[in-house]
Amino acid sequence: MKKILAYLASHLLALAVGFGAGVYFLPILTAGDGPSAAELTQAAGKARYTAVFKKDLPGSDFLHWAQGTVAVSEDTIAFEGKIAPGPDYKVYLTSEYVGTKEEFLKIKQQALRVGEVKTFERFIVDMSQQPVDLSRYNTVVIWCETYSQFISAAQFR
Repeated sequence: MKKILAYLASHLLALAVGFGAGVYFLPILTAGDGPSAAELTQAAGKARYTAVFKKDLPGSDFLHWAQGTVAVSEDTIAFEGKIAPGPDYKVYLTSEYVGTKEEFLKIKQQALRVGEVKTFERFIVDMSQQPVDLSRYNTVVIWCETYSQFISAAQFR
């Protein structure tokens, strides 16, 4: 009986590890190519504001973080740096700075979702279809919608 339980436990552990690895690596394997350096430079060149995502925010951890520079204009948000891989990342603009999941959840209803992140080094969010009044916002937030997980934030004003 002990052998059967040990056998069952080892297989369940292997299944759990495999599932966890799949959840972690699938976004990396399915990530598209990010914008070229030239496209990023062009988008950043027309930015009104720039800000920095920092890896050590109170709401970030070793699995959920972003580090790099973001350039914000009325019709694009351009990011160059690194983001911890994960599924279903969304980009929001908020009218107040947030540094944790709890702070973001308090104002999420008032936040403006402007796009998705499908790469983990560079991205450009095109907001030309919905012109944005940047005077109403001061922070860019990256959020994992599926798991309600705060990734990072950068205050640009």
